[in-house]
Amino acid sequence: MKVEEYYCLTLDTACAPNYTPDPADRCIQAYYALNNDVILIGGSDPWLIYWLSVTKLDTDAINRQIVDYVLHMEPTVFGHRSNVLEKTEYTEEQLRSFYSATVKQEDDIIGQLKAAKQRCRRLEADGKLIPKIKQHRRLLTGNVWGAADFYRKNEKLITRLKSMKYLYCSDDPKVRELYEQLDQCCANLYNAYMTEARG
Repeated sequence: MKVEEYYCLTLDTACAPNYTPDPADRCIQAYYALNNDVILIGGSDPWLIYWLSVTKLDTDAINRQIVDYVLHMEPTVFGHRSNVLEKTEYTEEQLRSFYSATVKQEDDIIGQLKAAKQRCRRLEADGKLIPKIKQHRRLLTGNVWGAADFYRKNEKLITRLKSMKYLYCSDDPKVRELYEQLDQCCANLYNAYMTEARG
């Protein structure tokens, strides 16, 4: 098996960076789709990627080779994630609703997902998670005017809620659906805050 067969960053999706990406910023991020797919992305920084592949979560041998390859490769071709995703069945919007984790070795792919699911189960155990999410959603959708002040007032809560993206891999579809709404609400508030702050 050649790992290059899974390489989705082709020349027609590549771009020429107008700066030199810092090697210290490189990392591999795994995104977990609900159909057992794992999207592995080697990123140089928030704007450029040098690797994108789609495999199955349980194809350990393939995933191990890909991670090892990407960890040791010297990137020469770069692209924007949204452009490269066009070579797959996934979109940028879908990736935002997948749980993701940094991968430093192949075992992390399954290990990170297991740890996230365990966190979900712990939070869901007392049956209070869904009511709490609904409560936060009501609070954060209750403001129309004064986006900057409202954001600053609730920034700690918003930051905490954004750190709970492991809820995207909950086994409960209702939890996933409600958390996606809440996460989008947090993003909308941040965008409104930035718009008002710049204005």
